[in-house]
Amino acid sequence: MSVSVSVSADGGATWTRVPVADGRAALRNPTARRSVSLRAELADTKGSTLTQTLTDAYLAR
Repeated sequence: MSVSVSVSADGGATWTRVPVADGRAALRNPTARRSVSLRAELADTKGSTLTQTLTDAYLAR
């Protein structure tokens, strides 16, 4: 199975992949008071895929 995580600080207009290790994504928050969106993409060995996008997941402090 493969997993990738991306983050956006502009409402999903652009995405940046972040490192994933041991099931955890490592990301840095953008400037305070900016919204953060998250996207996870998964694929298994049989070719099944899933993309989950959470727009405006949280507001950075």
